[in-house]
Amino acid sequence: MGVQQPNPNSALAPRRRRGTNRAGILVVLGIAAIVAGCKGEAGFQEQVARPVKVTVVAAASQGRSLTYSGVVRPRIESALGFRVPGKIVARVVNVGDRVEVDDVIARLDETDLKLAETAARATVAAARSRRDMANDNLERANILLPKAIISQAAHDTRRNELDAATAALESAEAQLRQALNAVDYATLKADKAGIVTSVTGEPGQVVGAGQAIISLAQSGETEIAVAVPEQDAARLSIGQPVNAFLWAGPPRVSVDGRLREIAGQADPASRTYAVRIAVERPPQAMRLGMTATVALVLEEKAASVLVPLTALTESDGGTVAFVVDAVSKVVRKTTVDVGGVGEHGVQIVRGLQIGDMVVSAGVQFLRDGMRVRLPGERAEAGTP
Repeated sequence: MGVQQPNPNSALAPRRRRGTNRAGILVVLGIAAIVAGCKGEAGFQEQVARPVKVTVVAAASQGRSLTYSGVVRPRIESALGFRVPGKIVARVVNVGDRVEVDDVIARLDETDLKLAETAARATVAAARSRRDMANDNLERANILLPKAIISQAAHDTRRNELDAATAALESAEAQLRQALNAVDYATLKADKAGIVTSVTGEPGQVVGAGQAIISLAQSGETEIAVAVPEQDAARLSIGQPVNAFLWAGPPRVSVDGRLREIAGQADPASRTYAVRIAVERPPQAMRLGMTATVALVLEEKAASVLVPLTALTESDGGTVAFVVDAVSKVVRKTTVDVGGVGEHGVQIVRGLQIGDMVVSAGVQFLRDGMRVRLPGERAEAGTP
């Protein structure tokens, strides 16, 4: 029998197994320590109260005031033109001129119109002559009929001739009056007092009947034209008072007015509604085309409260605010409905009540149920 040699690997096996077990224990202890450290850190962070700024919810006014830019316009601006066609031979007024009633604006060439008048006069004279002749014939027939010199049929014929001649004379006289009016229409006069805002006809130009020659802003009530967005137009009402400021001239001129008209249809391009504001007592410095700033009060349909814009954030597809419990110092995420944005904050129509304490800064770092520290409170021991 051969002598069995000792296996060196067999002597080292127990030692290797002991080293492997010790290394595994160290790894497990390390992982446990890390997990315990994380849990401790999370617990520490959970105990930290985050300092926040807060505000108390206040009641909002029943209406919010918004400002819009407007332009001073006349209430009525007419385009004036000749009532007959012709060639312009003179234009008396220019842009910016002030005209009174019956002031001459422009004139047409009257040559053809005078000829038409002469022809109409001749037609009237001929018709009158035929009417007189028919009347004489009927008078003679009235004498001859009782003596049986003429028949009843002949008498009736002469009476019909007189009726026809009378109607023809009336028609000719009407045509003469039209010719006279046409001659008078060759001179364009102002039917209302006002200011010339634009000129579109020049001497030598041949114009048609009704073609605009000038635009006249009639004197009287002055208005301010404003374009209001569609979301605000529904909250306006006819007759409500309006305050406006003119930018021209130092200091800024303030005027009072009332809302006279709201367009029934939005402008297809801007999606805004044209609003007209009648100025009750326009100052002397107020001129057409000036820029004005108009303050409109939008009536709110429901009671609302007011919070700062920084107190709101977006969460889960909606607008939320964090309400602070004054006793437990814990925040509660609350979904709110926004009514509108004004000069002093955001109006909330649902979700908050007057007196609620809400976080007004850093709301994006909060979560529901988090402890907070109010202003003026000292930090607890172990907290920053």
